[in-house]
Amino acid sequence: MTTEKRLTLLELLNLANEAYPDGFLAEYYDAKTGKRLPGGGDSLARFIVAELSETFDPDAPRQTQLREARTALSHAIDDLQMVIAILS
Repeated sequence: MTTEKRLTLLELLNLANEAYPDGFLAEYYDAKTGKRLPGGGDSLARFIVAELSETFDPDAPRQTQLREARTALSHAIDDLQMVIAILS
């Protein structure tokens, strides 16, 4: 039986940063520790780092960590879509 390595918070944030335009998530976390930083300028990047950091479980299996990250961001998308709908 193969046990898949768990992610660290830093690995999860780096993975998300690869997909974010201009890698701007990295302004909001320390590249060595994953600790959140104040950053500045891109509130969506700050939000994503906050959501991923606040919902991260270092003891969960890798696939659970990834699923929880997707779920947290999907809930945020749902909330944004409700706001957009009311503004339409």
